[in-house]
Amino acid sequence: MKPVATSAATHTADTSPMTKSPAALLQGRNLGLQDHGRWLWRGLELAIAAGERVALTGPSGSGKTTLMRTLAGLVPLTEGELVLEQRPLQHWSMPDYRSRIGYLAQRPELGDGDTVQAVLSAPFSYRCHRNQDCPRNLIEQALRQLGRDSDFVQRPVGSLSGGEQQIAALLRLLALQPALLLLDEPTAALDPKTALAVEQLLDAWQRETPGRAWLWSSHDGDQITRMCTRRITLP
Repeated sequence: MKPVATSAATHTADTSPMTKSPAALLQGRNLGLQDHGRWLWRGLELAIAAGERVALTGPSGSGKTTLMRTLAGLVPLTEGELVLEQRPLQHWSMPDYRSRIGYLAQRPELGDGDTVQAVLSAPFSYRCHRNQDCPRNLIEQALRQLGRDSDFVQRPVGSLSGGEQQIAALLRLLALQPALLLLDEPTAALDPKTALAVEQLLDAWQRETPGRAWLWSSHDGDQITRMCTRRITLP
């Protein structure tokens, strides 16, 4: 199978040369990833500027989830370079890098906490967050927006449905206040009412602090239209 070369600049509604912008929050330069001898993508150029709402689209099997995990620092590149806030990945400690980029998986891992509160509090024991406290007011406000009462944080992790696990993982990300969210089907396990509430919550999160951005993957075309202004499309 021949390697596929693609460019974010040629696969988005916005054809401005994003990859050359000095204001880019996250850049991917000549990205390539092999899986069992097959190139998922190669020569991929992408950039996400501060304040952007970018969609990641492409057919099933094009590597959207893998690209999200790669940008989050969870999957090593075969070739190419990631640059966050003008600093190449190798110049970041991984905990600090991941504190700036929040990744929400389709099926999130909540760790070893017995309760939702333990899950939310756990990251604040890490070195990169040692000067922060878990923002309880933010959590309580987000829960109200999502139609959950404050008792939600006392729920045992083992009792959570798939949708509730997504909510807990999203709350954990927002509490850490990253600069960029990587959202991989963030509402796939939610009912329509809660999915809309999540959209509204994320809209408020992004507007609250100038410069926050996201890369959003979804099979819901209407959601992509509502929540994103530019697309990166994998072949």
